[in-house]
Amino acid sequence: LGRCIRAILDGLDVAIKRISKDSKQGRKEYVSEVKIINRLRHRNLVCLIGWCHARGEFLLVYEFMPNGNLNSHLYRSENPLGWPARHKIALGLASALFYLHEECEPYVVHRDVKPSNVMLDSAFNAKLGDFGLARLVDHDCGLRTTNLAGTLPYMAPEYLRNGTASKESDIYSYGM
Repeated sequence: LGRCIRAILDGLDVAIKRISKDSKQGRKEYVSEVKIINRLRHRNLVCLIGWCHARGEFLLVYEFMPNGNLNSHLYRSENPLGWPARHKIALGLASALFYLHEECEPYVVHRDVKPSNVMLDSAFNAKLGDFGLARLVDHDCGLRTTNLAGTLPYMAPEYLRNGTASKESDIYSYGM
């Protein structure tokens, strides 16, 4: 849905994600991303620094993550992560999910927890990103049935069966 480039903004390393102009789904996810992540602050969530939508351009500006995403270290790296680093990353991601599910009002169901959405800073701290598919949910009501969204291999079986994403389906994805 978009490309990410590294840039310098006011002396700060940033990642700029440009959403494809022709993608209706990309624009929808852009709006969701800005609406949701802009209200969140946690050490294990990628920080959205800013956004811009002008002249048909849709841009998201994030803090730069020098160690890329977890997927590249698990499946493509010549130097795989050791167990202490994996443990640290797992704890960081669990902390992010606890914050989203229990400490936010309304709470957030991410709907796309997967290694490529777990970014790693210079100290290999995990930071969950890509909130384009996320939903805000009232603690009293729960999430209603939605269109399936996310990445198939990481989707919980009950989500595939009934179309209702939940905290539990995020935790299933975390475990995968």
